[in-house]
Amino acid sequence: MANQHTDTACEPSLEVRGLRKDFGKTTALRDVSFTVPKNSLTVILGAAGAGKTTTLRIIAGLDEPTSGSVFINGRDVGGWEPKDRDVAMMFDNLALYPNKSGYLNIASPLLIQGVPEDEVRKKVLEVAETLHIGRILDRLPGTMSGGEKQRIALGRALIREPAIFLLDEPLSSLDAKLRVELRTELRRLQKESGQTFLLATPDYHEALAIADTVIMLQSGKVVQCDSPQALYDRPAHRLTSEFIGSPLINILQGRIFPDESNILEFFGFRMPLTPSMSSTLAAIPDGFDIGLRPENISITTPSATTSQGKLIDVEPLGSRSVLTIHNDFGEVRLLVPAKDLQESKIGSTLAVKVDQPEQILYFDRTTGQSIGMETNPDDAKPRP
Repeated sequence: MANQHTDTACEPSLEVRGLRKDFGKTTALRDVSFTVPKNSLTVILGAAGAGKTTTLRIIAGLDEPTSGSVFINGRDVGGWEPKDRDVAMMFDNLALYPNKSGYLNIASPLLIQGVPEDEVRKKVLEVAETLHIGRILDRLPGTMSGGEKQRIALGRALIREPAIFLLDEPLSSLDAKLRVELRTELRRLQKESGQTFLLATPDYHEALAIADTVIMLQSGKVVQCDSPQALYDRPAHRLTSEFIGSPLINILQGRIFPDESNILEFFGFRMPLTPSMSSTLAAIPDGFDIGLRPENISITTPSATTSQGKLIDVEPLGSRSVLTIHNDFGEVRLLVPAKDLQESKIGSTLAVKVDQPEQILYFDRTTGQSIGMETNPDDAKPRP
């Protein structure tokens, strides 16, 4: 696993140690460990079935782990009831009371606690003003749009002042435009409130846009815990590199050129390597794969350092286009300015070059683990 970010300047709001969760013969979580610093926005990122919701439910006390511990503000909360854990959780299904107004849905946590009505009203109106939902407080959920329901559910969580907010795919049911709007609002709310948020999502755009730290879950295991940029630039595993980024990263077979031990060959490219990197790659018994982002390849004129291939597909994306080029070594995707394609047609032969070769990623072909990646500790620091 890549370097795990822990803020040693203050006690974390949450610490998860060695969580395992078995459902019969199926293991949902395998030795999951991470910390969430106070006043931060941490994101658990992973595909469906990775274990995101299970992790949140165990933290909230809704499920019991098979083994492992959860510490909230330094206290082991194993065996504590959900109501005693001082967490606020927003589920992906929202779970609004259908027969209660927006006002009462937001107010419900305080009303259950017996908070005086005048104080409840003051806090509800403050939250409603922050979320811009004052006009729907008198309406029932059945009359609200998806975005309005999301804001009511978020308001119900925010009206409390818990040790940590747990948000399970809070924006998953919204259209793209509203997701972007609300994720920006979530980030602003977290910064302004100074509260601690732990959010689970399968959307890497969302994770990279709002997180201080991203916890990458794959098949119930934490494979990397890092800053958003480090997760993109220096993924610890090939699967992570393929999960994060659009267009999809190119994974190509690489080899050390047999007659020149410091020459890397892939997709028709021949590139020099440092002696240390060459010896590292040459020592891998089952070979290695190359990871090359589409934005790191561009069209050029033929030369000794370029490769050539036939243009087989063009996907216009406005100011840029995704090209697919094929040759005897395989296929690569390029992300290029649309203006570069004015004279290029399907079936034409194009020369391509690698931009910023230092950005090339190397993965063990058998294990998928990254090779020779040096992580910069500064990349794992929270955002200012």
